[in-house]
Amino acid sequence: MQTNNPFREILDELHEVKEILHSIQNEPELELQRKFYSIQEAAEILKLNYQTVRNHILNGNLKAERIGRPYRINHYDLMEALKNVKSLKYKRKA
Repeated sequence: MQTNNPFREILDELHEVKEILHSIQNEPELELQRKFYSIQEAAEILKLNYQTVRNHILNGNLKAERIGRPYRINHYDLMEALKNVKSLKYKRKA
């Protein structure tokens, strides 16, 4: 005689719920990977002048991509620059 585990169904459903929660938890991170800022938005976040941010992009101190004509700065690159904002603010050309 084979006995069925009465909790098997509950465990299966719990596993499904766990997978759904895991996917929801990772969703904001995936959304941030696709988030880009204009130079003006980046300047406001970094509390720098528009031209200063543009110069840092052109000098290679701040990573940015050209999407069409304007530059766009990835969220993670901007957050990295925000960590280094004091050094970025006073960084001089070598």
